[in-house]
Amino acid sequence: MGVPLRQQITVASYLLKQKLKGVKRYPLVLMLEPLFRCNLACAGCGKIDYPDEILNRRLSVDECLSAVDECGAPIVSIAGGEPLLHKELPQVVEGIIARKKYVYLCTNALLLKKRMDDYKPSPYLTLSIHLDGNRERHDASVCQTGVFDRAVDVIKLAINKGFRVTVNCTLFQGESAEEIAEFLDYVKALGVEGVTIAPGFSYEHAPLQNIFIKMRESKELFRKVFKIGKDKQWPFEPFAVVLGFLGR
Repeated sequence: MGVPLRQQITVASYLLKQKLKGVKRYPLVLMLEPLFRCNLACAGCGKIDYPDEILNRRLSVDECLSAVDECGAPIVSIAGGEPLLHKELPQVVEGIIARKKYVYLCTNALLLKKRMDDYKPSPYLTLSIHLDGNRERHDASVCQTGVFDRAVDVIKLAINKGFRVTVNCTLFQGESAEEIAEFLDYVKALGVEGVTIAPGFSYEHAPLQNIFIKMRESKELFRKVFKIGKDKQWPFEPFAVVLGFLGR
């Protein structure tokens, strides 16, 4: 699994504390969305379909950190929209790290080269780069050419600067197990520390509705992928429930 031992120990300790307290239901990851606006218009996402009055809204630093404190989860996943459009995001990330929470900053990487110096490498910070498969697949998914190559260049730069980098990948209709396995080989060779991968599930605001994989098809697809990768040791980020559901 592509998760540092330090983070595994923190999460295990958190789980043990909840069990000892007799808490049956508790958050493990806070999904923090400080804004909905994005600089891409992906075929499988409809968040930018909201009116400008919503797209122009931003959570303040205090609102973000108050949510982190209220939730109490050891991991915070910052998504959007595109989080790097938020001018105060460096302060948000810094505040979360100061609380010794593990931050996954999810980004399409288009702004990351310009904004990278706003952040410092930390064992508590992971840059989670959006790549939906190989060059052709990803550029089609985000409806813009050249995005895959720009993201890969930034991944290499971030790794060289000492950041922990992972990839988050959403799969859509028409992809073969062999194609996905080739992509996983590629990102492993890039040196990323983990891959979060899942099928795209229907989103009612998405401009295209015929690209989502049905449940049975997704299970069959991932069983084939896992069979191909049996001895490849791809660095999957654990969401054991998701991987189990997908047939691993």
